Amino acid sequence: MKQLLDDPLGYNDHIRRYSTGVILLSVFGILETGATPPIDVFPFLKYMPDFMSPWRKWALEIRTKQRTLYFDLLNQVKENIATGNYNGCFMEKLLPDKNHAIDDEHLEYIGGVLMEGGSDTTSSTLLSFILAMVKYPDDLKKAHEEADRVCGENRSPTFADLPDILYIRACVSEVLRWRPVAAGGIPHQLIQDDMYNGYIFPKGRIFVANTWSIHHDPDLYDKPDEFIPERYLRNEMGFRTGVTDIDGIRKTYAFGAGRRICPGQHLAENSLLINIAKLVWAFEFLPGKNPVTGEPLSKDAIDTSVVTAWTDGFLTAPIKFPLQIAVRSSNHAEVITRESNTSGEAFDDLHGK
Repeated sequence: MKQLLDDPLGYNDHIRRYSTGVILLSVFGILETGATPPIDVFPFLKYMPDFMSPWRKWALEIRTKQRTLYFDLLNQVKENIATGNYNGCFMEKLLPDKNHAIDDEHLEYIGGVLMEGGSDTTSSTLLSFILAMVKYPDDLKKAHEEADRVCGENRSPTFADLPDILYIRACVSEVLRWRPVAAGGIPHQLIQDDMYNGYIFPKGRIFVANTWSIHHDPDLYDKPDEFIPERYLRNEMGFRTGVTDIDGIRKTYAFGAGRRICPGQHLAENSLLINIAKLVWAFEFLPGKNPVTGEPLSKDAIDTSVVTAWTDGFLTAPIKFPLQIAVRSSNHAEVITRESNTSGEAFDDLHGK
């Protein structure tokens, strides 16, 4: 919040730094202010020769860098444990447990994958939300009004306020539906033969639950391409009137489903809720300037097409867009500064200072 106040033009880096910091602290206990090789999704590609699979060299280079990073992070946790400097992070609980037969390499990747999964996904969703607020200013106004009613100007939202900010909670549900980060879904592999609607699927067959398709199904959602938080105020699932056959359907597939559902879902949802609440309480989000002409853009000129305004890949995120961030008042600025100055006390307690 303080970084956005002091340097609004650097919003992209500030948001990504925040989401990385949260997951680093949670997994490795480190306070610091991804990509997927196609073979994981299409296993037959592993049989292709090198000259037909240029991604193989790139993937091996990434793996080397990953192992170095993960090794260093795990070693730092080991050093903290050896010196009695505990802070309650996830890897701290896993390392001393001798009841498992997990070697260090697998431990490194358990922590590393959790870190990467929790970093890009949260930041991408926050950026998608901000872009939606620029494109749909009426929704931002409604969120402002709710934040003001619940918190006033003299304090920012806290976790205690979350039950009372129903519209903002609906905004979080809607951005997860509108622009899911893993839009193509997560591959699942059958562990035994299965049958569905008369079709037989052998063990080992890979299925992909297409998150984008599910979340933009016009049979389930009114105007699925539009950002409409009110759909989640009408009913918990956000479905259009008349949809009754909802057995087995989840409210959101943004975190996957089944045995491979995201283990950090609750952490991510709470992080999104509190941060989006604080963002709308504190700031105005307006279209920036045309990068070529320097003229102010209108909301209608803001590109929200997933084809042209979002990155490609397994995980997607908004391409950096023209944005103007303005603090809503001097009172809001004073609160942000005061809360930033006192936040260090919480981290001192965490590290036993």
